[in-house]
Amino acid sequence: MRIFNADSPLMEGLSKITDLVILNLVVLVCCLPVITAGAALTGMHYVLLKMVRNEEGYIVRSYFKSFKQNFLQATGMWMIFLAVGILFLLDLRLSGGAAGTAIKLPVVFRYLLIAGGIYIFMIYLYAFPLLSRYTNTVLGTLRNAAVLTVASFPRTIAMIVATIAMPLIVWLFKPVLPLLVLLGISGPGYICALLYSPVFEKIEANAKGQDKQGDQAEAEED
Repeated sequence: MRIFNADSPLMEGLSKITDLVILNLVVLVCCLPVITAGAALTGMHYVLLKMVRNEEGYIVRSYFKSFKQNFLQATGMWMIFLAVGILFLLDLRLSGGAAGTAIKLPVVFRYLLIAGGIYIFMIYLYAFPLLSRYTNTVLGTLRNAAVLTVASFPRTIAMIVATIAMPLIVWLFKPVLPLLVLLGISGPGYICALLYSPVFEKIEANAKGQDKQGDQAEAEED
């Protein structure tokens, strides 16, 4: 039957899911030391973007290639997000007048804090994909991620929904917990890659256009 041919939509879909499961398990193992989570996420997005653009080769080999190349920068950036996240949770606890605190801040400060936390999360969603694709400093990558969160706001909202949907489903329906282990990171990441890939393509197209203009200007000068 054609449905079981190697190039049929069904078999291609099953192959894609299998690759995502393998990738998810590798990412989970590499995230266990915590400090390596940044490099693990960067490697994942490197592979996911190739999958979305149908450029993928060997999943594990490509993953560890990016993991090694971006380890130092990814780890530094992950430490920044981790520190900011811890501070955010502490501030959120204190602003709510948690037990042992002297005062409870006005509710408006709590809302502003939550809004700031959401914005940091939005930057986080773009930061590691950018690092996996482009050569830049950590601060440069974070700056570009901050710009993209606003420039591609509808896509950013969709990425937030895709990222939190599966943990929310597992929290509401505990029997599907194995789904989180198999696809909890790579699954939402793949949806995010579908969303940010056109944004990256536009950036790359603009960069090529500028390079061509520069080449033409140099030729005219010569």
